[in-house]
Amino acid sequence: MKKIIYSIPVIIFFYCLIYSINKGCNYTKEINENKAQTICKYIECQHRGKVTKSLMEYYVKDSLYITKYDRCPENYEKKIDKFFVIDYSSIDPNKIIVDFSNEVTDTTTILKAGFTKEDL
Repeated sequence: MKKIIYSIPVIIFFYCLIYSINKGCNYTKEINENKAQTICKYIECQHRGKVTKSLMEYYVKDSLYITKYDRCPENYEKKIDKFFVIDYSSIDPNKIIVDFSNEVTDTTTILKAGFTKEDL
């Protein structure tokens, strides 16, 4: 009986682990299968203890989206208020992958993505 009681938390742990891995793979798979690109503005890095989240702002079909993304990039202070290329799911535009190595500086491209001159 004690073995069963002790094995329940282990089973629950492995179930949660497999669920998390599967959810992450499905997230990326959906973006890759329904990929669209646009430009986003890196707004801020939010800190919650040791966890950080990037806050991104972008337009899809004239609708503004503000989405929390994965952890903040290295040297994030220098990247705030800069523009980057993102891939997003055309099914769910809240699912994004940001390419912090691909900064966009061309103002025409930024304006065509839905931003205004005040955003620059």
